[in-house]
Amino acid sequence: MTKKILIRVDGSKKIGLGHVYNVLTILHHLRNEEIIIVMHKKNNLGSSKFKEQMYKIKFFQNESELFKIISSFKPDIIFNDILNTRTSYMKKIRKLTSMIVNFEDVGEGRAHADLVFNPIFNEKKALTKEFYGGKFACVRDEFRIWTNNVLRKNVKKILVSFGGTDPTQITIKIFKVIENLSLKNIEFIIILGFGFEHKEEIKKSATQLNKNGFMIKLVEKSDFLAKYIRYADFAIVSNGRTVFEVASMQVPILSVAVNDREKSHTFVRDENVGRHIDYNSSLFTKELALAIECLLEYKNRKKFKSKLKKLELLCGVDRVVNIIDNEFELRT
Repeated sequence: MTKKILIRVDGSKKIGLGHVYNVLTILHHLRNEEIIIVMHKKNNLGSSKFKEQMYKIKFFQNESELFKIISSFKPDIIFNDILNTRTSYMKKIRKLTSMIVNFEDVGEGRAHADLVFNPIFNEKKALTKEFYGGKFACVRDEFRIWTNNVLRKNVKKILVSFGGTDPTQITIKIFKVIENLSLKNIEFIIILGFGFEHKEEIKKSATQLNKNGFMIKLVEKSDFLAKYIRYADFAIVSNGRTVFEVASMQVPILSVAVNDREKSHTFVRDENVGRHIDYNSSLFTKELALAIECLLEYKNRKKFKSKLKKLELLCGVDRVVNIIDNEFELRT
């Protein structure tokens, strides 16, 4: 039976594009369903990604417009990938659908969802039908295409990716550390995301570093992160959903929490698959340099890679879709 699924998702320079890519990954595993994407007009970064895939999309600017869209569509299921939900919101949409599925939600509203998937958080006190941990991470399909078998004595390539927006400009700060450590024998592949506001500054800094004998390669607007990760000795990334993608390719991770929410993401520390640091303006350069030096050590990368090989991260999206399908069948 064809299901009508309404997906409430947000993307912006502040919250990034992780929610958009998570939804796209899940949609690739849903077949023959009637789908509508709903985004707030002020948080519609990434909407072009849905349009490229020919998904129907609608925008709203207040709750009244949102509930009109939901009422008109009459969804069987509503997906929420909008960070923490409020109880008032959840109670209102409960009247408009028979099933609600929330992602990355540790707010009070999640108690009113039928399923909650929190792969990036450590389980606190799980509610009924709430799923925590990396085995429920929805890793994009590209990470099933390429593999990484790199374990060199000396590091040759390091990938740097701070999501689609990098609002705190970590990429520029990493350049300063590269220069301070005089890492001229290593190629740095810098992924410039879809929503970067400071690309010209990055390009200028990269050009100067290259003139001074460093090896900085800039990659713009690439949807295929995996084809660059496949050659990397390790990756420096924001502490969001990207860590699962890097880990799925068995690449050691240096994760940086760039905001309070990312500080609560514990995967890298819990699984001991790399180094993690929290961003703060006063100590960041020193801590980043120490973390990079740790991952430059062959014995450390070997240990982290060994732990990564034991994880099962590529089946997460199938687990999530199967759980959703089974829950829906119980209700019909």
